[in-house]
Amino acid sequence: MVTMKRCAVLAAVGTSTLIANAHAIEFKFSGQVSRMIVAPDDALGSDLQHQDIGFSGSRFRITGEEELAGGYTVGFRLEQQLESNPSFAASGGNQTDGGNDDFIDNRYQDLYVKSAYGKLSMGKGDGAANGGTEADLSGTVLAANSNHQDNWGNYVIVAGATPEDNVTWDSIFVMNDGISRVNRLRYDTPSLNGFVISASLDQGNAYEIATTYNGNVGNNKISSALFYVNAQDFADDAEVIGLSASVLMENGLNATVAWSDRDNITSVGPDQTATTVKLGYKTGIHAITIDYGLGELGSTDADTVGLTYAAHFTKNIESFATIRQLDSDLANAESVDLAAVGARIRF
Repeated sequence: MVTMKRCAVLAAVGTSTLIANAHAIEFKFSGQVSRMIVAPDDALGSDLQHQDIGFSGSRFRITGEEELAGGYTVGFRLEQQLESNPSFAASGGNQTDGGNDDFIDNRYQDLYVKSAYGKLSMGKGDGAANGGTEADLSGTVLAANSNHQDNWGNYVIVAGATPEDNVTWDSIFVMNDGISRVNRLRYDTPSLNGFVISASLDQGNAYEIATTYNGNVGNNKISSALFYVNAQDFADDAEVIGLSASVLMENGLNATVAWSDRDNITSVGPDQTATTVKLGYKTGIHAITIDYGLGELGSTDADTVGLTYAAHFTKNIESFATIRQLDSDLANAESVDLAAVGARIRF
């Protein structure tokens, strides 16, 4: 006869055996905190802003990989972004401080398998062309990236009678690239002398194709991307083509360019283009750049010019200071002037 006490002992032994024999996948917890202080002057006012950096916000992630027989590796990425007063939602006159200014973004729920044949990803993650306008070796990408709307786009150039009537700078300037973090099936080829070709079939039958290159020509570093997006059956309802390229010479001089063109497929409305050029110099932990961006929405233009300094104290700690002006030829539009300092710490 098996007593209750004996059953408990057997259950405990069996559970311990299962735990001992279980093979848990190795995982890593990482993330970053990104913050900046902005002194803006736009059509709404000049309230001092304490912001999360829109281009690369505060977030945490869990990643893991497991090696299998035959040279295969399976892995996952789970990532959440948690921002307070993100810069893409703030203007010179809407400073808030409380729970209503928080922003939560479910960025990644991604599974993948990789081998000598390339990498196949499934779930929510980067479309093949995401980041296609962001090749940048200047060292100032956190504050002076080609997608200027991520950090500065919500500043108001024409104040309306109600908040809904305000016209923001990013209503004209948008640097488009791939469909950012979408449910998709994606394939990346193995790197061939620095070249990688990527393709993804996204939610709603949208698809993306991109080729990237990262390598050296002599002692000069080069990073580049070229892409095409067809989102006819997706919410964007557009075709996008674009590119970016950046070169960092041995002496520290560097140059970066990005360009995108968005054409409506079935919807009615003006097409959109954007261009950013940047020149800079890097030495030691220091980087300084001057950039110019021009966006066109139909016959309306918006431009920006910025001067940025960044210091990379370690691989995981950087800070910056920047001044910038945002302009538009839209009727009654006001110029936006701002200065900002910020930092990002990765862990």
